[in-house]
Parts: sequence; structure tokens; C-alpha cells
Amino acid sequence: MLKQRRVTVHEAQRGLEIFSIIPLRYVEIDLCNSVSIAHQVNMYAYDAYFLDCASRFSAPLLTLDNKLRRAATRIGVNLAEV
Repeated sequence: MLKQRRVTVHEAQRGLEIFSIIPLRYVEIDLCNSVSIAHQVNMYAYDAYFLDCASRFSAPLLTLDNKLRRAATRIGVNLAEV
């Protein structure tokens, strides 16, 4: 978003500050399921990793990527709004 001038450097830095306070839990990725999702929605497997995790843990997906948002909706993953 910075490269596309959709946010300023200050906004990007503030976003990183906010992101740093979000509690994270690292989980194993189901690679087989991720590949299946990638095939189903025609996207890269590394994007499908997020969909796999959100789906398996019934967690909303937070993304600004429109293609990822459409794929999440298509497979029934809830989205968190920003």
C-alpha cells in the first residue's frame, strides 16, 4: 500500500505499532488443505494459508487484499472490518 501511495509512511508506521500489540499465537499450517483451497479459489498457496488458519480456528480474517477477501467470502470465512 505504501508503494501504491495508498498510505503515508507515518500511517504505515502507526499501523506497525498497532500490529505489534496484537497478541499472536503461532499455529501449524495444514499444507494439504492450503493447496486444496488455493486450487479451489485460484490463488497462491501462501495466501491460502491464511484462509486455512481462519477456517480451522473459526477466526475472522483481517486483510486489505481484495482478492483474499473475495476468496474468504467464497469459502465461508468471516471477515473482520478495519
